[in-house]
Amino acid sequence: MTRWGIWARCVVAGSSCGVITALVGCSAATDAAPPSAQTGSPSATASPGDGTGAPAATAGPAGSAAVSGSSGVSGSVSGVAPLTGLSVTAAIAQRPAVAVVVAGSDPVGLGSADLVFAELAGPVRYLAVFQSAEAGTVGPVTSTRPTDGQALSVLHPLTGYDGGTTSFVSVLDATKIIDDGYAGHASLYSGGSGGPTVSTAALAAAGRADGPPPELFGYRQPGDSLASADETHPTSVRVEAPGEPAEQWNFDAGTDRWVQTAGGPRVSVANLVVQIVSFKTVYISRKYDQTVQSALFTGKGAVTVFSGTAPGESGGTGAAGSWAKPGIAAVTNYFDAAGQPMSFEPGPTWVVLAPAGTRLAGG
Repeated sequence: MTRWGIWARCVVAGSSCGVITALVGCSAATDAAPPSAQTGSPSATASPGDGTGAPAATAGPAGSAAVSGSSGVSGSVSGVAPLTGLSVTAAIAQRPAVAVVVAGSDPVGLGSADLVFAELAGPVRYLAVFQSAEAGTVGPVTSTRPTDGQALSVLHPLTGYDGGTTSFVSVLDATKIIDDGYAGHASLYSGGSGGPTVSTAALAAAGRADGPPPELFGYRQPGDSLASADETHPTSVRVEAPGEPAEQWNFDAGTDRWVQTAGGPRVSVANLVVQIVSFKTVYISRKYDQTVQSALFTGKGAVTVFSGTAPGESGGTGAAGSWAKPGIAAVTNYFDAAGQPMSFEPGPTWVVLAPAGTRLAGG
């Protein structure tokens, strides 16, 4: 899809006004127990696996290559993965998305995800979304928060998480996700030293999804650039969010990918999106006066996108602009400084949900 294709993306069917209000502004909580009693994690300390998933889909024009993944599907390429824009088999292209809510200083499995939302909420939480590839071990799985429904609603994924307040879980279940949470599907999860882990194949087999998610980004064709105006060509970027460890990302020209080398898990992505969002204080427990910060993933704001090498240039490509998501049922649009839709590099995307005051330092 060219840069202009993003205009034609359909908005997914919406929800009731009450659900939208709950998703965007929810702050209720259960007072039945302190947070430590709100999850049902297994207590076993079995060591999680290495988190290695299926190989990434093969890039290139449809029909030009063959793909073989952990799904067991192999054959001629005849489809496009909706969350990466890469060529895959028709069977893989039609798979539903699987999302896992992850936290911890040493998460596993994120390198196999097509899309990750990293919520800088102290500590960082990750919403890892898998569609074109699978991961045998993902975790540590953590509890849900209101951000999850806002980010995942348009994807209709089978979703794994471990607990949360009664109101947070009801908010998540009010969207079109398929609830594969630990409370109702404990047998899917394994014990880990930092918390439970789960395989994406197990989550996918536990429920029936609506089908593949919509295409979230406009992917560029050969010869296209990220933005129509004000592109830069950095080889590194440092993300400094207030109160959070700095993240360091370096551009690897050999793979045309951005690699996180400090401040988070070592992952390699085609697109790094630093999206400035508002955060709302929500209660984990009013009784115990315990609160957390939850990102608001609707509205509009500033964004900077880092992507692959532009035609005729060296280094990566960066462009500042704006984002807009009018409601939970709408796809987020990313615009450059001239107000034109940005064209993402085909491949996995990492979206940092960062607070106001976040600084970017490039090199």
